[in-house]
Amino acid sequence: MTSVLIVGAGPTGLTAALELSRLGVDVRIVDKAAEPSPTSRALGVQARTLELLRPRGVADELLRLGNRAYRTALHANGDHLASIDFSHMPSEFNFILMLAQSETERLLADRLRDQGVRVERGVAFESLTQDDTGVRTVLRHADGRTEVAPASYVIAADGSHSPIRKALGLPFEGSSIEQNYVLGDVYLAGDMPEDQLSIFLATRGFLAVFPMGDGRFRFMATDPDGVTGDDADPSPEDIQNLYDRTVHIPARLYGLNWSSRFRINSRHMNTLRAGRVFFGGDAAHVHSPAGGQGMNTGIQDMINLGWKLAMVLRGTGRPELLDTYETDRLPVIKQLVAMTERATKVFNSTNPVAHALLTRLTPVVLSESAVQAKAAPRLGQLSATYRGRPSSKGGGRIGPLRAGDRVPDVRLAEGRLYDLLDTSTLTLFVVGDDTDPIAAPHHDWVDVLTVHRVALHPALAPASGWLLVRPDGYLAAAGGAGESDRLTGWLHRWLTEPAQPTNSSNAARHVASRLPSSSSISAHSAVAATHSRAD
Repeated sequence: MTSVLIVGAGPTGLTAALELSRLGVDVRIVDKAAEPSPTSRALGVQARTLELLRPRGVADELLRLGNRAYRTALHANGDHLASIDFSHMPSEFNFILMLAQSETERLLADRLRDQGVRVERGVAFESLTQDDTGVRTVLRHADGRTEVAPASYVIAADGSHSPIRKALGLPFEGSSIEQNYVLGDVYLAGDMPEDQLSIFLATRGFLAVFPMGDGRFRFMATDPDGVTGDDADPSPEDIQNLYDRTVHIPARLYGLNWSSRFRINSRHMNTLRAGRVFFGGDAAHVHSPAGGQGMNTGIQDMINLGWKLAMVLRGTGRPELLDTYETDRLPVIKQLVAMTERATKVFNSTNPVAHALLTRLTPVVLSESAVQAKAAPRLGQLSATYRGRPSSKGGGRIGPLRAGDRVPDVRLAEGRLYDLLDTSTLTLFVVGDDTDPIAAPHHDWVDVLTVHRVALHPALAPASGWLLVRPDGYLAAAGGAGESDRLTGWLHRWLTEPAQPTNSSNAARHVASRLPSSSSISAHSAVAATHSRAD
């Protein structure tokens, strides 16, 4: 029996397979398409996604291939209204990386092959049944034969029309926006910046330009007047007409790679789990492409789920840990869907009064430093938090960080904090020289904890304390040197009881021996990192 069957080989499914196989879980990934899609579709890789993919060995190649956008500039009536400056992102990756989804998928698939797993293509989901022991999925191959594939768990990453979601009769609530949208990937000859996202507002909708590098751009525009007709694939002339009507920068568009027409659905599931079946990515949530959030959310869904599923399958995590996938991610998803829906409605408006208010208020609002400081991290998905969720309940705090917050990947003397993060298990960062209050009470957990001593700037943490960090870079629990009971409580709540060692003093010394010499964090990095926490 396969441990985990993954249905769907887009970014979400590939990330799930990558994470689980990296953690030693037996996985199988199938996709009904005979070949990967060659079109760019999603473009933006956000800061938080890059932070998580870097220690997993994927980000460096993404960064080499992608084009960096450092701001979003808003224009109207031939004037520059305002910009959102991404330098306010409290991350090493304070930009949006523009890279075709097809390239992101290729890199994920290549990394997956390096781990010994290949996508089985031309294999479609037919049906499934499940009980307390596992899931039996009927798959249909390209040659027409069917097979029953047993697995302990199934991950549904099978897209917005998810056959698995429909087979289980689960609702996908939300609404459709009736506005007609046009997409196109073309080359542009003109004075269009390639280091920023440019959005041009007009009384008849908007046109957004996303730089892909080397003179190539993705265009997205509304077409309320039907300028482009009703062909499924708008022509180069159609896109040029939309551009000329909306944008004040003269340019010639040429070399159309692909184009399409679509309408936006804004929907999400109200559960991310049905027994032994988990949902992520577009199968669980779809929304406006505003802000380039969708693909990133699916990737982060799977990085949240992967370590939990691996620990439960290994027997070190309690089964209840799997419930925290939904309680962590669903509030983030709901907030994201609501945010993108609001932004889309504002930009879509063809009401002259609404357009006038938008063009007058935008410069005023975005001139506020507090707005900039909040908007950029939200776009980079650095503000997402699991505070108050069951996974962080009673987890405490250290400095400005509370249990459930993203732990900043701050710079150390010899690298970055995430270079020390064990992405296969929990990492205990001990602050200060006195390790006994932490090491001695937790000798029983030496097999599930990687321990490091670090010296953090007081702006991020006091001189003595500890941080228990999850493999996905979020704070599980934290406290002072005298709060070891809080750490014990979190471990007992979510992990299975460890076997008792025969010599506790030796085990305690084993923990202490795993503590490297202190690493220091610069004051600038530590202070900036605190800005990423949620209000």
